[in-house]
This record gives sequence, structure tokens and C-alpha cells, in this order.
Amino acid sequence: MMKIILLSLMMTPVLLWSQTAKETSAPETVTKIVRVHNARPEKLAELAGGSASAVSIRANDALKAIVVRGKAADVATVEQTIRELDSSSTPAASRDVELMVYLVSGSNAAPTASTPAEKLAALAPVVKQLRAIFPYSDYQLLSSMLLRSGEGSVTSSTGLLKPFQNGNSGSSYPSTYSITFKDATISQEGGRSSIHLGQFHFRTRPVMTSGTQTQGYEIGIQTDVDLPEGQKVVVGKANIETADSAIFVILSAKLMQ
Repeated sequence: MMKIILLSLMMTPVLLWSQTAKETSAPETVTKIVRVHNARPEKLAELAGGSASAVSIRANDALKAIVVRGKAADVATVEQTIRELDSSSTPAASRDVELMVYLVSGSNAAPTASTPAEKLAALAPVVKQLRAIFPYSDYQLLSSMLLRSGEGSVTSSTGLLKPFQNGNSGSSYPSTYSITFKDATISQEGGRSSIHLGQFHFRTRPVMTSGTQTQGYEIGIQTDVDLPEGQKVVVGKANIETADSAIFVILSAKLMQ
């Protein structure tokens, strides 16, 4: 009996030491905030975190920051990758963004007045592509707006559009519209500037008439969008009352010195 007790007492410290060593050797989880100065944080996070599945990465373009959480060694590796990618990007935070918004309608109704060719000239390649996908008989430029904002600032514009036309009814009333986006962030990809608009939102409220009936309703398009500088991009389409008519939102952005 004495031998069994002594053997038990001798083994106890060994077990305790083994458990303590296991606990102290467990890697510590750390959290690191990495400030971004040049590139777009969400793009950097996507690139830097692609091969680090054990690391949690969250990015915010508006705050220009990336939060990295994981083992200390993994976090350090990701942080170094982020800083190298950011330092190789061209600083653009001090530049303003000039955004052109084109509103184009497509309809199967006989046009009451055609848009002058010179006004559609700048949009000719885009309208040609739209005709191939959406074969409306008539395309018209409803309006074009210019918005200018600094990076990271909320921007909005409101106004009136000329009356819509479609295959079943028309309108003699102008329509109200509003355009907003939460922020614009600038990044460099492949040697070319790209502008990201967060929460871009277009809304309009056309008033349609049919005989003695008048009806107003709201249509809109909301999306995040990436715009290569100088390139016209169709960001959305919304039907107007029926499938016989629609409004297209086309954006083009460039950076200002």
C-alpha cells in the first residue's frame, strides 16, 4: 500500500507540469488596427487575407482602416503585406471626384421629340450596347447631372426630369429625382485609377397619365459600384410602369487635381 501512495505522489507534479506547459504554450490571439493611406482598404483586405484563413480581417473604406485578428505571427505577416501593398499605391486621398450621371429612357412608344444626335454622341457606344440587349424602338437622354465631391464625403443632388413616354400612357408632368452616395474612395488597380461609390442611390417619381387618370409612383436603383476612371458604366435599369419602357442610369467618374 505504501508503494502505491508514493508512486501516486510522484506522478502528480508531472501531470500538473504537463498541463501548465500546454496552457502557456497556446498561441495568444491579438488584434491589430492597420491604417491605410493610399489604396482602398476593402481591396487590400481581400488581397492580404486571401491565404490567411486563420486570420479574421475586417476593412472599412470610410475609416481608411483594416482590423486584423488572429495569432500574433499571422497578424504580423498580414500587416506587413497590407503596408507593402499600400505603400506601392499612388496617394489619391486629397483628390476630388467628378461624377457624371446620365439618365437615358428606352421606350416602344412613338417619340414626341427625339434627342438631338449631338447630345447622344458621347453615349453612342453605350446606347448601341443597350439596343442589342434591350431592343426598345426609341432611346432618349432625359437628363445629365454633374456632381463633385471629396473622397469620403456624402454627396446628393435633386431636381426635375422631363416627362416620360411609354407604350401605353404618357405624362405631361416633369418627374422629381434624387441622387445620393455615401462616400467615394479612390484606389489604383493595374496602373489605373478606380472610384468606388458606396451606397449609390437613384430615385425618381414619375407621374403617368392615361385618359383622365393620373398616377404617381416611385422607382429607384441602389447599389455599390466601382468605376474605372473615364469609363461609362451602366449601373442599373428600372421599368417605368410597364415593360414597354425603362430608365437606365449611366455613370462616369474622373479625378480632379
